[in-house]
Amino acid sequence: MAMQTATDLFLHELSGIYSAEQVIAQMLPTLTSEATNAQVKQALQQHERETQQQIQNLDQAFRQLGARPIQVECFAVEGLKRQHDEFKREQPSDQVLTGYIVSAAAKTEHYEMAAYRGLVEQAKLMGQQEVARLLQQNLQQEEQMAQQVEQIGRQLGQQMIQSSMGQQPGQHPQAPM
Repeated sequence: MAMQTATDLFLHELSGIYSAEQVIAQMLPTLTSEATNAQVKQALQQHERETQQQIQNLDQAFRQLGARPIQVECFAVEGLKRQHDEFKREQPSDQVLTGYIVSAAAKTEHYEMAAYRGLVEQAKLMGQQEVARLLQQNLQQEEQMAQQVEQIGRQLGQQMIQSSMGQQPGQHPQAPM
């Protein structure tokens, strides 16, 4: 398909995030089973439900536009998936793998937020208010999940550093003199 118009570009970008959400939906059950922290598991399960809703919103956006998704591979999310697979080959401890999953989730959320922000703006410029509303719903869910994942990441990071330094939670490391 030759890219000639703003609508062509919009449909290409919309198809890209659609592809990304499909890959994420496939990955989330695996990540949930790998995570050992209850808070992380709960966040991933919540995001799995949200991702299914986001896919439905995208389907509805395509219908609203009278279009179908085109075949677009999302190299960003595919790359994060490959990084995860490579990291697993390093045989990380359960705690380290859970920390990695949280970090990868934050990266994924930020990619999705950037994609949705651009799509919402473009839909508005095209006069597609209903499409913009659907995409805005997805963006808000991604922003909320990013905040949650980042908070969990800070907590896990502190726990990992403290346990690797042999400290009790709440203690701060002493700097060498």
